[in-house]
Amino acid sequence: MIGTEFAHLHPSPDQSLHLVLPPPTAEAAIEAGWAEQHPIARLGIISPGAVMVYAPRDAYEADIAAGLVRASYAYAIGAEPPITTGNERGH
Repeated sequence: MIGTEFAHLHPSPDQSLHLVLPPPTAEAAIEAGWAEQHPIARLGIISPGAVMVYAPRDAYEADIAAGLVRASYAYAIGAEPPITTGNERGH
């Protein structure tokens, strides 16, 4: 993540997302199988909430990814993030 960037989409064929979430939301997304912690975050160089969200494969997963992007944006602007973890179905 560079400067004030809170998220970015990787182009096709990858189509994964990098985004920064509040650490508890990042942990929940990782535990639910929607994301993995960014390798640089594991080293402590960037926020521990920096994650890579897997590319959605269907409309349901796209809704989960969109919710995580909304949570990332809310976190970036200091607003209360919506609750989105996708715990009901792993990736």
